[in-house]
Amino acid sequence: MPALTGAKVHGLAETQRAFSRANKELSKDLRTSLRKVAEPVRAEAETMAVHNIPHVGGPWSRFRVGVTRHSVYVAPRQRGRRSALRRPNFASILMDRAMQPALDAHANDIEDSLKDMLDDIADRWGRGG
Repeated sequence: MPALTGAKVHGLAETQRAFSRANKELSKDLRTSLRKVAEPVRAEAETMAVHNIPHVGGPWSRFRVGVTRHSVYVAPRQRGRRSALRRPNFASILMDRAMQPALDAHANDIEDSLKDMLDDIADRWGRGG
């Protein structure tokens, strides 16, 4: 199986838009649930960064989960330009040795979690929130 460069969820933006129009509370629950789906990838990426990349630690070994209208992502918590000048290939190292392997390790879990999350939200939607 080829490596994932991202897990695709078709119709995510439309689903989020529909939930925000219909019920603000369910819209917030959807965003929270999407963060929870990405949490195992974030934790695995942190572990892999520490173990697979020499001399990485502190803020560069920690990651964050973000949710936008079109995507859910895991990114380094630290942002900075000076370190990029000292390690110009650091972004590709983080991607190749920590972030991508973490995504690949949890690809099936992500799919199962998304199905469970959507089923749960559909159940709550059917009960009226």
